[in-house]
Amino acid sequence: MVFSLTLGKAQKGFEAGAWLGASFYFGDLNPNYDLTHPGVGGGGIVRYNFNDRINLKFGINYIHVHGDDNYFDNSFQQNRGLNFKSNVLDITSELEFNFFSFEPGSQDHYYTPFLSAGFGIFKFNPKATYDGETMELRYLGTEGQNLDDEYYDTKLSGALSGGFKYAINSRWILQFIVSTRFLTTDYLDDVSTTYPDVLVVQSMRNIDNIAKFIDPTDTSYPGKQRGDSVGMDSYSYFGIGLTYYFGGLQCPDISR
Repeated sequence: MVFSLTLGKAQKGFEAGAWLGASFYFGDLNPNYDLTHPGVGGGGIVRYNFNDRINLKFGINYIHVHGDDNYFDNSFQQNRGLNFKSNVLDITSELEFNFFSFEPGSQDHYYTPFLSAGFGIFKFNPKATYDGETMELRYLGTEGQNLDDEYYDTKLSGALSGGFKYAINSRWILQFIVSTRFLTTDYLDDVSTTYPDVLVVQSMRNIDNIAKFIDPTDTSYPGKQRGDSVGMDSYSYFGIGLTYYFGGLQCPDISR
């Protein structure tokens, strides 16, 4: 009778850590995917490794995004003159695939590119500043929304991420992350459709100086294009993360 010991390649267990990096908004106030005006972002990572290839990843992220027509020199945006900023709370779950076998502590399988996809939920609150005054835009009805008919500030998103992992040792894992959120709203920047009648909005909302948040350049008229409602907004982040691996090698399998 012959017994042999085989050590399973899979390493099951949890990782936990954090990332920090730059964030980018894409939408009506940045239609050409310009990357020269980043925000900042950071968050926590929890990952369960089913084996050396497949993981389930959870993230909670706090991201700052912003946009400004004055960043661009095309005539439409210069005439519109809008801006916004928002802090975004983002919670996601993604299924992750390692392209190479990845085993922290291994001398052969200590790095891999990875790709992940999943779904999430995010909360946002766009604000704008004109003439030194900052206001939350959602409750101003800047595109003629009726009272109590404002867009929701909490929505679902799709998540797509990729990057590279490098195991510094058997416990610490360095990772470079690129991640994008495909949003189910076109109002991350409070811009989507057409200009309303400012006098009607003023009488409905009874807010002083509301006109400059609807049309800061005073060049519009009711029904004129304000945004492009065909596509949804999105945001991305690029970051460096560090996680600690709590798992260990599987117990050896005994075969006869």
